[in-house]
Amino acid sequence: MAFLRRHVGTILLIAMALVLFVVSAELEAFEEFYEYSRNHEEYDLDEVFTFFVCTAIFLPIHMWRSNRRLRRAFCEKRNAEAEATHIALHDVLTGLRNRRFLSELIARWDPRDRRRKQDLSVLLIDLDRFKPINDLRGHEAGDAILREVANRIRGVCDDGMVAARLGGDEFAIVHDAAESHRDTETVARDLLHRLSQPYSFGDWSAVVTCSVGIASAEIGGDASDLLRRADQAMYRAKAAGRATYGFYDDALGEELRDKAELEADLRASIQNNALEPYFQPIVDIECESVIGLEVLARWKHPTRGFISPEIFVRMAEEIGMIDKFSDQMLEKACDAARRWSNAISLSFNLSPSQFDDESLPSRISEILAETGFPPHRLEIEITEQAIVVDMDRAREVIDALRKTGVRLSLDDFGTGASSLATLAQLPFDRLKIDRSFVSDIVDHTDNAKIVRGVLALAGSLDLSVTAEGIEHAEELAFLRDLDCSYGQGYLFSKPLPASEIAETLLDLGTFAKDAQSETASAEDRKRA
Repeated sequence: MAFLRRHVGTILLIAMALVLFVVSAELEAFEEFYEYSRNHEEYDLDEVFTFFVCTAIFLPIHMWRSNRRLRRAFCEKRNAEAEATHIALHDVLTGLRNRRFLSELIARWDPRDRRRKQDLSVLLIDLDRFKPINDLRGHEAGDAILREVANRIRGVCDDGMVAARLGGDEFAIVHDAAESHRDTETVARDLLHRLSQPYSFGDWSAVVTCSVGIASAEIGGDASDLLRRADQAMYRAKAAGRATYGFYDDALGEELRDKAELEADLRASIQNNALEPYFQPIVDIECESVIGLEVLARWKHPTRGFISPEIFVRMAEEIGMIDKFSDQMLEKACDAARRWSNAISLSFNLSPSQFDDESLPSRISEILAETGFPPHRLEIEITEQAIVVDMDRAREVIDALRKTGVRLSLDDFGTGASSLATLAQLPFDRLKIDRSFVSDIVDHTDNAKIVRGVLALAGSLDLSVTAEGIEHAEELAFLRDLDCSYGQGYLFSKPLPASEIAETLLDLGTFAKDAQSETASAEDRKRA
């Protein structure tokens, strides 16, 4: 049949020639033409006949050659189109299908087809900590691992499964024959086992694990968002510790929708400058008078009430608005505090992610100039997490901050991995002992030993110390006996808005300006 389709034109031409020959023979057309040409020699009909005979001989040959060239061109075009289609639907590096193919495959799945006995499931595979391999071994080594990962994924796939590389170190399997979650769970476990085996390439080897997110479109359900849901389930697996798998379910969907709504509300609140600074007093332990205030951001959601800073600060980092949010808090705090006693300093926290911004020191200097708040009254608190990643970069930022005239303190001291090295290399003015060591300091001897050691270390380096999280009088008495300089916690006051701070400062005897001025002068001399 294929032969007939390809040569149908030639066959028709031959058939017509045969029919014409039979008709001419029956009518004795040749004899009639011969007699007519003899009777009319002035017409030169024999030459005309010779021309047609020659044309009849050579025309089929010409047509055959032209047809052959056309067939060759058609085949080349068809092969080129097939190759282009293959490239458009396959990953060049691994040979697996690509994201476009997978999206089209999912789109073709008809969730209304009640004849189906299986769900459509997607397993999204993301390699854990793959980037360090590229950084250490180079991209050629990374490509080699990706190709081997693709081969191992092919080994997992059975009938009804299609594997694809979505991009980077992200892969996926569409399972169109899963009868239950147990089937996809078995595939996920097989993936985790196979991909975690060592990868050996000549003189080097590596171990790479993966996290797998699983989402299913049940019969009669919606398949259009499968990849997005599988991606969300994969991030759940990563949050659970990596090298595991996680399912998308209604609870996760509700949690993600709630987070998305909260992110949108936070973005709008920052755009509208709606978050407010609260202030918690820092007290001189010896005379129990306020010498400073720590600035703490507060967000009162219109329907949810106050949102924990642990939630919205991290969220501001994730949505890329931490710098704008931080600048707003500092500007509001400085504008409020410049009306209070000159003896009161402000302590302001920086997020670790802000250290990547070269404009940070200049922005702080501009805010101080715009609000008229003296730089020596501002103390920037930096956590060790912000500086241990890149000590050279941290030193540059700290030097630039000191040139603006502000003071610097190391926050949450003792919780990092290299606190002594940090103190030795960077010039801080104060340490803040983390509240986890101050809590129950009287009853927990280990906490007491740590606090004693920090105070001794700070004394040897001429650094003042603030103890956070003081909640009981016994803790205050213990710290006073150890000659700890300053304290902060609910024993003295909870964080308060600017409108309530003045009364609290009066209650705590803050406006004993002479005593506080001496304290400030002593610290200035120490810094000098």
